[in-house]
Amino acid sequence: MDFQKEVLDKSYTTPVLVDFWAPWCGPCRVLTPLLEQIAEEQKDRWSLVKINTEDEESLARDYHIVSIPNVKLFYRGEVVQEFLGALSRQMILDWLKKVLPGSGLIALDQFLEKNEQPTTADLEKLLLLHPDSKEIAFVLSQIYLWDNPSRALELVADIKYGSPFFDKSNHIRDIGNFLIASTDDERLQHIKSLLQASEIEPALQQMIDILQKNNKAGDGLVSKIAIGIFNLLGTQHPFTKKYRKQLDMALWV
Repeated sequence: MDFQKEVLDKSYTTPVLVDFWAPWCGPCRVLTPLLEQIAEEQKDRWSLVKINTEDEESLARDYHIVSIPNVKLFYRGEVVQEFLGALSRQMILDWLKKVLPGSGLIALDQFLEKNEQPTTADLEKLLLLHPDSKEIAFVLSQIYLWDNPSRALELVADIKYGSPFFDKSNHIRDIGNFLIASTDDERLQHIKSLLQASEIEPALQQMIDILQKNNKAGDGLVSKIAIGIFNLLGTQHPFTKKYRKQLDMALWV
């Protein structure tokens, strides 16, 4: 089989469940028909590929198959979840419900694959098609945050504890509320103006300068906003690499 095409490449557009089995494996003869049945029932959500480990020994080695049945879920070219052994039909259904990417995430990934710089209008249309997608809502909230914080706050309002986006949504809430709140503090107003103009680097420089003099500035608001920005930017962003250590030194030294 062409594993690259049938599994890895295909997993960029739809999740692929790979059933590693062998003819001599008793539990495999129980599990595989269940997987085939469920795959047919849910064919609009994912596809099934069966790998005979006797015929595909190199693949079995590559994916560290030491016990079968071994079922791996591939998404965007990577193994994202797996289980070992023969599960009951209901256990498989429960597992799939928990681990399958949502339709909104799949639609978002497919859209971003073709559109590297989506507009808010594009994503708003996508959200209309998938109104329950927290993934689309969160991505939109990040884009809106600086020039339309009210809309950003609306988008994360329903992202609750337990969601993988909960922590970052709290940073959206902190920053968004800061941007829409009034203040008489000229320093905070200047930082707010920079952020509203998407001038993130000078805003970070201003916040770090303030915190080096007083790490409790604004009753802790300045440090909260700075930490939130770095968390939204991520560890690999150039601004994080350049300024995060300075912030940590201002806060903790």
